[in-house]
Amino acid sequence: MELRKYPEVDVRRKADIFFMIGLIASLGLTLGAFSITTHDEVEQQEQAELIDDEPEEVMDITRQEQPPPPPPPPPQTIEVIEDDSEVEEAEIESTETNQDDEIIEYVPEQVEVAEATKEPEVFTVVEDMPEFPGGQGELFKYLQKNLEYPPLAKENNIQGRVVIEFVIDENGRITSPRVVKDIGWGCGEAALKVVKSMPRWKPGKQRNKPVSVRYNLPVRFQLD
Repeated sequence: MELRKYPEVDVRRKADIFFMIGLIASLGLTLGAFSITTHDEVEQQEQAELIDDEPEEVMDITRQEQPPPPPPPPPQTIEVIEDDSEVEEAEIESTETNQDDEIIEYVPEQVEVAEATKEPEVFTVVEDMPEFPGGQGELFKYLQKNLEYPPLAKENNIQGRVVIEFVIDENGRITSPRVVKDIGWGCGEAALKVVKSMPRWKPGKQRNKPVSVRYNLPVRFQLD
């Protein structure tokens, strides 16, 4: 073996010591890690036991009362009829007829049905309008001759035109006369009176058939 010049600085002399120190340090670190892991597991187990120890809520169970059962039906009595007892039999009348029976013939009642009276249609304008006997000239003459001027209207110098509305039916008769325009002082009543006294007119025609026509007649009151 070659001797070193300076044996005090030889590193290999202390190699065993350094090896033991490193081994001890490694063992200590390993034990410390195990102790930390075990401590955590113990804490978790204790917390789980604390949770399990908490009292559980207990729900009260209520008992529902059942309605009482219905009463039993009353006992039925069966009446036994002896064979010797007499039973009344109902007599059934025969529906067959004999020759001596009187046969009554059914006659249905006749119900009278009132026929609805249909009112004739009243026209305003037709192909052939109604006409006073002799025409318009005769109508003006009739009014001048038969119209009475009310005295009160004369005294107050009342003049104007009164309009009378009436219907000339299919027979030429004047129906439903009324005053639609009046100047007062009795003029409307005087014009209505003269219209009611008129003779029958020539009725109006629609398609060569006499019809009822509504007519407006102006009656003029004028002082000379």
